[in-house]
Amino acid sequence: MTDQLELNSRAELCRQLAELEPANRILWMAEAENWSRLSQDKFRDEAGERPDSGIRAGLVARSARLLCILA
Repeated sequence: MTDQLELNSRAELCRQLAELEPANRILWMAEAENWSRLSQDKFRDEAGERPDSGIRAGLVARSARLLCILA
């Protein structure tokens, strides 16, 4: 399985390619963001957290704020 260091390295490589290929910059930056996100998910997995726990917590907080506004 791919380790976090490799995922971070892939993200950095994509950022470098974005600088070298301005015509494809958006594509390379999107790919870098994808690798970075995968790296963070792997880091949370290794820390014993669910990969989607941050997303879920954000949705719960937004829902709570919305309910307070509507009440």
